[in-house]
Amino acid sequence: MPETESKSVGVPNWLPWATTIASLAGLADSIYLTIAHYTTPKLLACPHVSILNCGKVTTSVYSSILGVPLAVLGLLFFIAVVPLQLPQAWRIKHPLIVWGRLAMASSGIVMIFWLVYVELFKLNAICVYCTAVHIITLILFALTVFGTALIEEA
Repeated sequence: MPETESKSVGVPNWLPWATTIASLAGLADSIYLTIAHYTTPKLLACPHVSILNCGKVTTSVYSSILGVPLAVLGLLFFIAVVPLQLPQAWRIKHPLIVWGRLAMASSGIVMIFWLVYVELFKLNAICVYCTAVHIITLILFALTVFGTALIEEA
């Protein structure tokens, strides 16, 4: 009886490009939020009606951790994530890169859950720019988990 070969799946070509684009979009949004933090919240082109209120979110007591603005933490997060999500990094199968990428995406999603909770239940306000970062981080997490599963399967 002939031995059956298992076909190596690997990461599809589109995935590293998708994670790179998502990471760069998150970086751009984080840069904008950081600039707004250090200049004026009025820089944020966000409606201040009903639950949509970027100024309320970005200037609240929850907008920093140990004196470090969340916008800066988001910026540092994406500065660290971008190199790990580049197509060249996806070709590296070293466990430190593979698991580091997954750990960073996981830490981002944990932080996002906290921030969404704060926006919805503590502040009763949503920042559209923060929400964009949240969505980007969620997409990045899903793609990273998917890609990591394919690496482990291959």
